Amino acid sequence: PPPTTTTTTTTHHQRKRIFVPISDQFAASRSTFARPGGGYHWSLLLWEIHTRCEISDLGDSGFSKASLSVDVTYHHFDSSRGVNASAADAVATKLHQVLCVPISKEDYTIISYGAFKVIECKTPQQRNGYDCGVFTLGFAEALSSASDDGGVANVKEYLEALLQDWFEENGGHAESALRLRERIGGDIRELALQNE
Repeated sequence: PPPTTTTTTTTHHQRKRIFVPISDQFAASRSTFARPGGGYHWSLLLWEIHTRCEISDLGDSGFSKASLSVDVTYHHFDSSRGVNASAADAVATKLHQVLCVPISKEDYTIISYGAFKVIECKTPQQRNGYDCGVFTLGFAEALSSASDDGGVANVKEYLEALLQDWFEENGGHAESALRLRERIGGDIRELALQNE
């Protein structure tokens, strides 16, 4: 009788997070975008890439087949809610068009990148006209501790709660911005002394 063929499938998951600072000038014209030093407001775009790779070993035949699916999500965190929404959308669209190019080879196929949208998240709000950069750095620091296990049911709510907890642990909105500003200043002075 012919040998029986057994198929075993192994699935691997990987999640990558990329922090993209967003300036309000990114939604402007191409010439404005190319001119350095423009813009008045900063926010944070969290670009998450979740890949699932399934490798099927076809047993006695000696062949294997791999398929890869990629989910891309963009969460936007703005300390002046709504100001940078169009800029975040413009940047996410460009990232998606340039970097999410389907690949297909004989033994390795990307199934799908899926549709995407920018998810606007609730964030602590600045109470002045100059702390947007500090809030953006605080958002990045808080979100860098987010879980990578993929077991979170509602990612948006999880990330919003993570931010709220971080700001509360650091003294609230105004105090956390002040503490972060002081810490950044101290880090810069320390680095300057090390390089003298």
